[in-house]
Amino acid sequence: MSATANRLATAAQITRAVPAAQTARALRRLRWYLTRNTVHSVLMGSRLRLGMIVACSLVFWVGLFVLFLGGFVFIGLNDAFFQSIFEYLFSLFFLSILVMLFFSAGILTYAGIFHSREAAFLLTTPATPDRIFAYKFVEGVGLSSWGFFLLGSPLMVAYGITVRAPEAFYAMFLVFLLMFVLLAGSLGSIAAILVANIFPRRQRTVLATGVVITILLITALASRLMRTPGEMLSSDWLGNLQNRLSFCQHPLLPSRWMAAGLLAAAKGSWSSTGYYLLILSAHAGLAYLAAAAMARDLLFRGYNLVQGGKSSRRRWGMQALDAIFHRVFFFVPRPIRLLLLKDLRSFRRDPAQWSQFLIFFGLLAFYFLNIPRLGYAVQSPSWRIMVSFLNLAVTALILSTFTSRFIFPLLSLEGRNFWVLGLLPVARSQILWGKFAFSVGISLGATEGLVLLSDLMLQMSPSMIALHLAMVAVLCAGLSGISVGLGARLPNLRETDPSRIAIGFGGTLNLLVSLVFILSVVTALAVPCHLYYLSLEHPESASLALSHQGIRTWLFVAMAGSLAIGVAGTVLPLRIGIKAFERLEF
Repeated sequence: MSATANRLATAAQITRAVPAAQTARALRRLRWYLTRNTVHSVLMGSRLRLGMIVACSLVFWVGLFVLFLGGFVFIGLNDAFFQSIFEYLFSLFFLSILVMLFFSAGILTYAGIFHSREAAFLLTTPATPDRIFAYKFVEGVGLSSWGFFLLGSPLMVAYGITVRAPEAFYAMFLVFLLMFVLLAGSLGSIAAILVANIFPRRQRTVLATGVVITILLITALASRLMRTPGEMLSSDWLGNLQNRLSFCQHPLLPSRWMAAGLLAAAKGSWSSTGYYLLILSAHAGLAYLAAAAMARDLLFRGYNLVQGGKSSRRRWGMQALDAIFHRVFFFVPRPIRLLLLKDLRSFRRDPAQWSQFLIFFGLLAFYFLNIPRLGYAVQSPSWRIMVSFLNLAVTALILSTFTSRFIFPLLSLEGRNFWVLGLLPVARSQILWGKFAFSVGISLGATEGLVLLSDLMLQMSPSMIALHLAMVAVLCAGLSGISVGLGARLPNLRETDPSRIAIGFGGTLNLLVSLVFILSVVTALAVPCHLYYLSLEHPESASLALSHQGIRTWLFVAMAGSLAIGVAGTVLPLRIGIKAFERLEF
């Protein structure tokens, strides 16, 4: 029997002698102390950090609220037919959120229970497995659902204002969201415990299979919706769309309960609201009880299987990827290349990171492939130019989340082994330049292909395709320089979770600087390009402030300015990071 199994068996024997109420009270006090200390450290820490987080959250919330409110006013929700179709759209929205929360809560709960030092310590205490599960469940569901509340609350507020919902609606939708999160988190936790017990050595394979199946289902659904017959927004088109969305109205789907209950609350039909809220709450409670019972019986066994399933056996399939990496980054010195290979393996072994970006880039590629079906390619050149720059901006925004989530924490993740970097027989500046080359190489491979696909679907001219590809190269270099430089200037050596590093002060500042950089580079070229093609379409228009030749001159100046911003955004953060990294004592 392994040492881990002996410790768990001893803990199980001790657990029988300790009352469950006592362990529950101890864990609740632990959670309270941790929460209180975290809030106190935030309030007593940097005011700039707290103000920046609050300001960014408010800007994001207000921006979503204005976007949703404008969309609802444009659609015209007071029309009876649009109200009927909106119930289908609400059901589809909450069904997609249910799937996302299921994966997110399952991944975080699995990592929090089976791959965290805190859980390893708690499992050796007299605390019962179901109490340990409840303690980690709150943490996992909280981390996975905060974005849903940030997205769902402005949507519900905008909808309530548009349909003139009663005041009680704004309190009721929070209860619905809470029960929905509890249900999705419980289902994800059940899946996590089952994977640990059934596939202790194949968790990445199971996750990858689930992600691929989800992408295929989303692709099939989106393709089916894209082929809805009839003229867009006409009565025939909306009727056909309603028939194609009928699957999300199944009475056994939690998304159906959410949509029907919220729409009933917005109309002031409190009997229907209470009915759907009771159904949702009952199933959420039942799902949590099932997860807790499963954790009580299977958590010890699953933990032992996961820890005992670790192996030092080399996977030959991964060696091929390592060989490709060495050939692609042949220009990087071998010692630096080996450090970068370690970073690549860390990223590859963390499904919680690469699965999210795989979904985002996959959905974006699917949207680009369906551009001809949306009719954008037959629009005027100025319209296609505007859409192409919007697509480029969206690609850059997703790339900025990647660099902030993975590239920025690279140095911080060295943690207690950070001193090893100071003993390497290489200059510290070479380490940062190597990480910069690593980030640019990975970023270019994905973003250049996406932007090229978008331009080909929009039937852009070769000159505009070349310009967009050059812009993508500038954006990749700038975002990589910002993340590597600020990551060296603001390291967090005490944290081992990259997601926590990314949402800290340094990660928040990095994301904010990246957004300003993207806005500056894209806007500097998008406006003159749009006006240039607009002047070609309407040469006689007197509304244009500049002549065609003046706009062309402005375009060349904007190209030079955009390149200058890109160079500054790349070099300055790297210089700041190199200076800080060279002064850092280990």
